[in-house]
Amino acid sequence: MQLPHSRTEIQVRFSDLDILGHVSNSYYAQYFDLARVTFFRNISNISGRPNPSHVVASVKMDMLREICFDHSVVVDTWCSKKGTKSMTIEHVIYANGEKATSCQTVLVGFDRETRSSTALPSDWEASDISDVTAPAHY
Repeated sequence: MQLPHSRTEIQVRFSDLDILGHVSNSYYAQYFDLARVTFFRNISNISGRPNPSHVVASVKMDMLREICFDHSVVVDTWCSKKGTKSMTIEHVIYANGEKATSCQTVLVGFDRETRSSTALPSDWEASDISDVTAPAHY
């Protein structure tokens, strides 16, 4: 199964802002977490089975421009690489249709009983994003 691309709308809250009037960097991770939940919910809906447990092994984030309270914000999420036990998830935050932040997260399959890494589903394949376009400003 080729893993899907997902797009998640984010509601910027006043409490997300810092003293400079833009979204505090600490909230970006929460936006990516929300988008990852949507991504995995889509996988479960397509496959008809629950998703395996996983843990975050690595996060790399690049902030390219500020996000403000009045911006329309969406996060695109997809899998760029799928190995036996790990997968790389890519996220891009768009603010008013312009790329604001990118994030690369490595997830590792996790067995809750043995508390160790485990294989991810063998039928999962990286996403095809060749036809995905940046969201329009809305």
